[in-house]
Amino acid sequence: MTVRRAELAGVFDSPAAAVAAVVERLLPVSDETVALHRAAGRILAEPVRTDRPSPACDVSAMDGYAVRLDDVKVGHLPVAGEVSVGRSPPRMPRGAALRIFTGGPVPDDCEAIIPREQVRERPEAIDLPANLCVAPGRHIRRRGENGQAGETIVEAGTRITPAVVAAMAASGIREPAVHRQVRVTLLVTGNEVHDVGVPVRPWQLRDSNGPALTTMFAGLAWVVWNGVRLVPDDRGQLRKSIVMALAESDAVLLTGGVSMGDYDFVPSVLTEVGCRIVFHGLPIRPGKPVLGAIGSEGQAVLGLPGNPVPVMTTARRIAVPVLRHVAGYARHEPPTTCAALANADNRTLDVYWSRPVRLVGHGQVGLVPTCGAGDIISAARSDGFVEIPPNQGGSGPWPFYRWSADDA
Repeated sequence: MTVRRAELAGVFDSPAAAVAAVVERLLPVSDETVALHRAAGRILAEPVRTDRPSPACDVSAMDGYAVRLDDVKVGHLPVAGEVSVGRSPPRMPRGAALRIFTGGPVPDDCEAIIPREQVRERPEAIDLPANLCVAPGRHIRRRGENGQAGETIVEAGTRITPAVVAAMAASGIREPAVHRQVRVTLLVTGNEVHDVGVPVRPWQLRDSNGPALTTMFAGLAWVVWNGVRLVPDDRGQLRKSIVMALAESDAVLLTGGVSMGDYDFVPSVLTEVGCRIVFHGLPIRPGKPVLGAIGSEGQAVLGLPGNPVPVMTTARRIAVPVLRHVAGYARHEPPTTCAALANADNRTLDVYWSRPVRLVGHGQVGLVPTCGAGDIISAARSDGFVEIPPNQGGSGPWPFYRWSADDA
C-alpha cells in the first residue's frame, strides 16, 4: 500500500511545534508509591508539602551561648547549664548564659546567641570582650522561616534529586507518589544491520543506533528499557514487531524505514496497525524524515532516520521531550543552555540545522568537522550539537543540546 506523506500528517515549521503537537495528544503514565530510598530520579506525581514548620522550633545557627540582652555586659557571664540537642530546652536563667550547639532548640526568652569564638571560655563562665556587639535575634533561626506547615515545597512533575529526597524525609514522607516508569522499546530496522558481535562484510553495518539510544535512555530512573530488536526490511516481520512492541510499551522508538524508499515500510505499517501519524518530515537537517505518531492505546511512537547522526540528534531533540511528557515531567522540554560558536563559518541553511560541537570554554563551543549523516566518528568527538534556525548564521549564541538525556 502506498500512502503519501501529506495524507498521513500535519505540516510543522519547527521541531518544537512538532513535539508540542505530539505531547498534547499524550497522557502521562499513571502513578504509584515507592520507598523513599528508591525514589531518586523518579518523577513526582504529587506536590511535596511540609507536615510542620521548618524549622519546627527556634534553633541556634552557631555553637555558642544563649543569652538575654540585658545580661550582656563587659566582664564575665556565668554559664548556668547546657541546651541538649534533641531535647526540650531548659528555662532561660537570668544573669547567666546557657551553652548551646548548632541546631539546638533555643529556650524561651533567649534573645541572641553569642558564638563561642567571640568570647573567652572558662569552665563555668565566659569573658565578654569590650567590643562585643550582640543584636536581637542574632544567630537564631526562627520557627517556620524555611516554610510553614502545609506549604508546597516541590511541585508535581519534578524529578527527585538528593535535595528533594532530603525535603521529603524532613517532612515525614516515607513513600512518595511518583509516576511509574515509562516502558520503552526500540526497533532497529534494515537488512544491512547486524549485532555488534557478529562478523560483517564491507556492505553490512554493525548496529550503532541500538547501543547509542540504550545509552541515552536506559540509565534514566524514570525509564524501563525493554531492549533493542533488529527487524529486517520485511513488511510482515515489521508489522509483527510493531504490534508486539506496542502491546508492552508506553513508547516505541524505531530507526530507519521512515523515508520515501521502496523498502521504507514504517509509515504505512504504523497506519495499518492503528497508529495515527501526527507529523512525518520536518524542516531539519539532519533527520528530515523523522516521524511522530500516537498508538491506538495512547502510546508514543517515534520513527527516527536510519543514519546514526540523525538518529542521535532527533532522539535528543524530539524523543527526549516526548518521553519526558509521558514520564510526567511538568516541563517536557528539558533545560537548554545557549552557547556561542567560537569558530562560526557563517554557512546557512533554509531549515533547522543541528551541527555537532564540542565545548571549548564557558558558554562557548566549537564546530566539529563532519562528513554528514553517517559520520559517527565526528559525532563521537562532539559533546552535543547546536540548533541553528533557518537562514541564520554567525556565532549565535544558539541552543546547545548535550547528548545526555537527563537534566541533572
